[in-house]
Amino acid sequence: MLLGVQYYRPPSPDLAQWEHDIAAIARAGFDTVQLWLIWGWVEAKQGEYEWGDYDRLMDLAHASGLRVVISTIAEMQPAWLLRRHPDAAMVDHLGRVTPSTTRVEAQVGVTPGGSFDDPRVLAHMRDFLDAAARHFGPHPALEAWDCWNENRWAMEGDGYLDYSPASIRAFHSWLVSRHGDLDGVARAWRRRFAEWDDVQPGRKPGLPYTDLVAFQRFLTERATTHLRFRRDTIRAADPAHPISAHCGEPSVNSAGSLFEQPLSRGNDFAHAAELDGYGCSSFPHLEGMSMLDLGLRIEATRSAAGERPFWLAELQGGGGRLGHHVLPAVRADEQQRWLWNGMGRGAKGTIIWQWRDEVLGRESGGFGFVGDDGHAADRVEAMARTSELLASHSGFLDAYRPEAAQVGVMFLPDTYYLEWAQDGNDGRQARESVLGWMRVFEELQLPYEVLDPDHLSRLDDLKLLVLPWPLSVPPAALAAVAAWVERGGLLLTEADLAAFDEEAFYRPPGSRGGSGLGLRSLGRRELPTSGTLSLELDGVTFLLPAASWLEQYDETDARVLARDAGRPVAVERALGAGAVVSVGTFLGLAHSRASSPSVLRFAGHLAERAGVTFSARVPGTDGTTVQWRRGTSGDWSVLFLIGIPHSELVVHLPDLGAVTDIEELTDGCVSVDSDRLVVGLSAWGVVVVRWR
Repeated sequence: MLLGVQYYRPPSPDLAQWEHDIAAIARAGFDTVQLWLIWGWVEAKQGEYEWGDYDRLMDLAHASGLRVVISTIAEMQPAWLLRRHPDAAMVDHLGRVTPSTTRVEAQVGVTPGGSFDDPRVLAHMRDFLDAAARHFGPHPALEAWDCWNENRWAMEGDGYLDYSPASIRAFHSWLVSRHGDLDGVARAWRRRFAEWDDVQPGRKPGLPYTDLVAFQRFLTERATTHLRFRRDTIRAADPAHPISAHCGEPSVNSAGSLFEQPLSRGNDFAHAAELDGYGCSSFPHLEGMSMLDLGLRIEATRSAAGERPFWLAELQGGGGRLGHHVLPAVRADEQQRWLWNGMGRGAKGTIIWQWRDEVLGRESGGFGFVGDDGHAADRVEAMARTSELLASHSGFLDAYRPEAAQVGVMFLPDTYYLEWAQDGNDGRQARESVLGWMRVFEELQLPYEVLDPDHLSRLDDLKLLVLPWPLSVPPAALAAVAAWVERGGLLLTEADLAAFDEEAFYRPPGSRGGSGLGLRSLGRRELPTSGTLSLELDGVTFLLPAASWLEQYDETDARVLARDAGRPVAVERALGAGAVVSVGTFLGLAHSRASSPSVLRFAGHLAERAGVTFSARVPGTDGTTVQWRRGTSGDWSVLFLIGIPHSELVVHLPDLGAVTDIEELTDGCVSVDSDRLVVGLSAWGVVVVRWR
């Protein structure tokens, strides 16, 4: 278990504070410090690497018994690079060369800098990363590399990036890998091209979907190619240390932001597959997250990491600041709930952002673990206690694994691309549909897995799978899901399954061929005036909220579950040993807009029907104020539970059996009552119970 804190983002903190701070970090219970190794700071003059400040910090950390994670910030480039290669600059969607400047929260280096598709830029970047790995790899304090911070590259642009000549050439090469040649692209796009200059990437939302979706997909895959480049460069020079990276938000949240296309920083599932570990930043008070919202981020990251370790890469250290706006302080108890919630969900490390309050730009005066928000002393005391607990149970916690989920939610990147092509950053229906279903299972207290169409290794662990907003599903993934249903799985799909093909062409209902699941669409209809549909399944009636539109179905060989104006809008169809339930609207989207008890009842009924077992129940809670995860460590069963400080909760465990040994590991308490645990939460609102 790694317990770290971000310390140095040059030029802050000041040299005079280092020795005192590093010693204080060790006393506070941290075992690791993170340093931002910024290319534009280290190599301000081409070929001259100034490592001295980092060498001093590495030595201080080692002397205090601290490990070091180095985060390579190669996206903050030295100014000389564009002076030497002015034609390597990034270009925005309007054809304007993008000026490079210091980044909003940094003081050194320039961004967005030279194109990540330009071989000259990559050659200089390779030299920097290689030199860094060779210089710091032998240092005894080095623990790991964080090779890409939040997977950033398109910062501080005044338009969508990157439409530079190098990026367009790379896009053309990517199209060749996908379609073979120019004629293949023309056939796929249903156009006529005389030469490659005729093939342009989509530039802004609202234009034809095909080239917009293609360019978004290219940017996503290019990000993983770039991550692989960083990993390979570092590993060639330092094969001994693990290499990770982390996202700024999970891919399921990435529906586009100011001048960033959806998933332009890459797909977490693809990134994690290339690395030794993966993480995600989370600033709950900066972004107004509830405990449930934080749980969604952690689960999305855990799912993407697969069998690899994952970590809370930047967890908010102190009260936030945005310019001259003061955000809520961070209390010690809530920070500990964030941290232990992550551990219960399987995180193997946490890095707090950051030790001192920031002094630069819009983050000035904020985020410091020992910062000036009135709670620093309590945070230090609490973290020191957590450090003691981690040290006391290090082997046990390292071996802990959360139980395997039996429920899955499919994340479909193509639907994000498709919606952004139409509505730009105003398009949130695909994202909110996915997050809505994740919220459903959080509120039902059912562990769940997020799946990606290209990473389905855990599909066979599931009994129930949901396809939210499934307007575009890769054929291979759809075939895999159909085969899983035939083996006995229960699939719930929302409206318009595979209504668009891989090139973003709409497939009229009669041409979809049942999408491999035997479903036959009769097209879209407007929502009913009631805003609801009455659905009956297994003799139980559910009045469900409708969102966006209704889809009608052919009822041949299907059992009708709901009708609107006399036409089927929800059906069930048997498929092999399993079944497909198709509801012709978007329940996840509706639930994300307003928590719906009827959607929760319906989802719970589907889970029960699929044979999903509930390993724990906390009556009287709904997953918003109380969260738990069960798992194992060796021969121990383990329960992590997060809730209101000093509260008492009853936890039903249907498989508890005869308990010969039970222990609470934090500062809470526990007793056994038949098939129940009665737990008293600590002053942080945390308990960790193990038994056998």
